Amino acid sequence: MTQPTYPLPVADKASTDEQKYASYLIDIAADMIVSVDAQRRIKLFNKAAEAVYGYTAAEMIGQSITLLYGNREEYTQVGRLLQAHGRYTGEITGLRKNGEHFPVLITATLLHDTSGNVVGSVGYSRDLTAEKKAAAMEREYIAMLGEEKLKKEVEHITRHDMKSPLNSIIGFADLLLEDEELPATYKETVRIIYNAGIKALRMVNLSLDLLKIERGEYPLDAKEIQLIPIFVDMQLDNATLLKVRRIPVSYRIAGNSYTIEQLQRANPPLLVQGEEIMCYNIFANLFKNAVEAAPADSQITIRIDYVLNSTCVAIAMNNAGVVPTGIRDRFFEKYATSGKIGGTGLGTYSAKRLTETLGGQIQMTTNAEEGTTLTVWLPCQPGATITAAS
Repeated sequence: MTQPTYPLPVADKASTDEQKYASYLIDIAADMIVSVDAQRRIKLFNKAAEAVYGYTAAEMIGQSITLLYGNREEYTQVGRLLQAHGRYTGEITGLRKNGEHFPVLITATLLHDTSGNVVGSVGYSRDLTAEKKAAAMEREYIAMLGEEKLKKEVEHITRHDMKSPLNSIIGFADLLLEDEELPATYKETVRIIYNAGIKALRMVNLSLDLLKIERGEYPLDAKEIQLIPIFVDMQLDNATLLKVRRIPVSYRIAGNSYTIEQLQRANPPLLVQGEEIMCYNIFANLFKNAVEAAPADSQITIRIDYVLNSTCVAIAMNNAGVVPTGIRDRFFEKYATSGKIGGTGLGTYSAKRLTETLGGQIQMTTNAEEGTTLTVWLPCQPGATITAAS
């Protein structure tokens, strides 16, 4: 096998041209090329090596190659293995002129003269910094995906397992309500427990459905839903906070204004196409946000209108608060929240996803003059109308 040799001394113009061409190829090479003599003093240092190490070729010619090693033991090991095997391939720690250490993949080969004597070596190397960072980011991403998958699986199992004790609470409360000997005062308390259990079970079922919605796998089963019971529940859920902050709630329908009690007695047909638990979750989330955002002694107004040729219902919920500028553009994004202790930013995101799943739309407007209005459009039976309740 013919051993590589140093170029012979220049003898004529042709060989000079060849040498220039070889130097040109070495300098345009993407890899770093560094050659040393038998004493491991640098004889060749190409442009790529200059760019990576920060030295010029003029600075390095004649210097010991130890200047390029960040680890003295690696320098010794490379020299020993190179002498023993004539070739070395592996990763070492490089040292830039500015003192920075970085990973280098090097392939070094001994050079011999025509008599077979070792006259030096040449190394081809590549800076692995970018590759290492990319690999580390990929590992972190894979680990994050694994953790996220595990988290979702645990949440799924937890939600599923919660259904059993909730069903027991609901069933036991239902039995107590049927007991004719139970005093009326106790029955009212049990009824609260029963209703709370029903709502909790609905929320667990909905959270399981949200996973399917996120994956685009949810089988929608839309039916005609009456909105008034949903409004009653959402206002009852926030009754304490409404009372403490002295916030009245007004419903505007067909030019008339109603309290929730008046609306419940009149019971006009406010009907949409959807699923009851989804509709409840949409308005419960938006109403809770409105109550928390509304200044004390202000009012929340909920206006209901049929629009788009009576093919959908618009429910506009207004409060006097103003959404902070920093989250207006991402109000419906997941985890977007501002100034709420314990806020997750999932309420409006959930409302948007559920509204869209039902074939509707949702929009937010906010300003200092008119406060904040959240409008939900949900489909209804074509031709439906709202008349003033008597």
